[in-house]
Amino acid sequence: MGDWTPPTAGGDRQAGQNVIVALRRGLDILDMFSADRRVVGITDIALELGIHKSSASRLAATLASAGYLVAASAGNYTLGPRLAVLGSLLAARQDLASVVTPFLRELVEVTGETGHLAVLDDTVAKTVQVVDGWHTVRMHSWAGKLSPAHCSSMGKALLAGLSDPEVAKRYPDAELPVRTVHTIGTVERLRAELARIRRTGVSLDNEELEAGLRCVAAPVFSPEGGVDASISISGPAQRMTRDRMAVLAKLVRWYAWRASMARGVLAVPPGWPAAPAEEPPAPDWIERPGAAGHPDT
Repeated sequence: MGDWTPPTAGGDRQAGQNVIVALRRGLDILDMFSADRRVVGITDIALELGIHKSSASRLAATLASAGYLVAASAGNYTLGPRLAVLGSLLAARQDLASVVTPFLRELVEVTGETGHLAVLDDTVAKTVQVVDGWHTVRMHSWAGKLSPAHCSSMGKALLAGLSDPEVAKRYPDAELPVRTVHTIGTVERLRAELARIRRTGVSLDNEELEAGLRCVAAPVFSPEGGVDASISISGPAQRMTRDRMAVLAKLVRWYAWRASMARGVLAVPPGWPAAPAEEPPAPDWIERPGAAGHPDT
């Protein structure tokens, strides 16, 4: 073996600094992308990073060679498939329930009503997580419960994430099964209700699934830009009056949005109202059992 001479200490420091700077700049390029900015050009990179266009071009080409960027046109790039692979690994480690449940618990703690996390299975809303409320009189539910999507708040929030053709495919008949006198009984009325949900960002169940029970739900968005889950709170109609539901809806939507952001969602998908700007105040009429004047005492 020949003699080996280690590099000088100064050379090590310089090499390390060069590698760190290049890596930092590469990450800065990836951070330039957003839901509203799907394509980034070499000129943009050079200006925002304060480097020469030749350096920007080399950095982008390096990221593209590793699959993190894809050349869209001359001098322009989009995000590459390697990021989707890394995202799927993260999603596999952080499953839906583990990410969303902490926010559902906060919602239940504030409101006292029973909370649910649900996903859509064809025309059925499947409950995958339940957090019991703290009111003495409250709804009792369980994980694995199946509810017709068209007459439950969480189900309608999920259906609102589908396109009109997808809804028509799942409901080929004009009439829908009726559970109570308040249940939506036609697909035409259901489509109108789903349009309202997309405008407001919240879904209501005014005794449509079960007489005496009211629920409020909001969609939980996926990083891919769809609706793949919803959270809701449910309680007796005498406590969850129509006026109070309007106030509770703001809280449900706030916690659903926080859960969406925890999943990596950067912006509300097109067709939905803008994300809540700030946390709504807790209503002063929500009191724990045992407090003076509480209706459950």
